Amino acid sequence: MSRRFGDVGVVIPATRLQQIAKGAFAGDAELTDVSFALAATEIEREQRHAKLRRSKRRAVWWLLVAGLILLILTSLFCMAYLFFGLALQAYSY
Repeated sequence: MSRRFGDVGVVIPATRLQQIAKGAFAGDAELTDVSFALAATEIEREQRHAKLRRSKRRAVWWLLVAGLILLILTSLFCMAYLFFGLALQAYSY
């Protein structure tokens, strides 16, 4: 938790956080820092999850596009094969 707090700009040693969690006396400044750090880490977590959801949505979108492109190319290939097959039957030697 101390490392995550450090990521948001609140530097409190891990041992001090453990002491505060166990009920040791903490000044107003420390409690304010802890409250801010908890709120900031929650916001960062929500942003990471939102980014992950957007990435997943984007990946599904591109997989769908790739699948549709493959479907269209396969359909065009089948139509060309059918066309040439009928054209060869029409002009038999």
